[in-house]
Amino acid sequence: MSLGNHVRVLVCVVCMGLLVGCVYNAKKDITDHEFIDTVKEGYLGDFSDVSVRNAFNYAFFEPYWRYYQAKTGEHVVELSGDITFENEKGHAILQFVVDEQTNQFSIYAMKFNDVVLSPEQKRFLIGMVYDIWHTKRLAYE
Repeated sequence: MSLGNHVRVLVCVVCMGLLVGCVYNAKKDITDHEFIDTVKEGYLGDFSDVSVRNAFNYAFFEPYWRYYQAKTGEHVVELSGDITFENEKGHAILQFVVDEQTNQFSIYAMKFNDVVLSPEQKRFLIGMVYDIWHTKRLAYE
């Protein structure tokens, strides 16, 4: 192979590497953001005795937190993990919307095994998470 061919191959390899790097970074989840901390350290409704992080860390298997800004401009913190809900093991996804001005957040949507939960099911799942936290906390005291 001539020197010119070596240079062409090197340029192609570098370009491919840059392209792969750009694609990978474009899809990379944001897992370290101030709004994630806002939700993790915050409290839901009447459950003021334990932070959201602690309650869900007890109830979810391998909880995963990420942040993104929705097309509507809303700041969304998403929590996902495995849990047993209504006697079925599966994967739950909760979305919290954070108000940038007040740093307050609220639950926006929930899914379990890719099925959107009704308001009643949402309340039941949240209550169950805090019941699990309470039970496990007592077991370790």
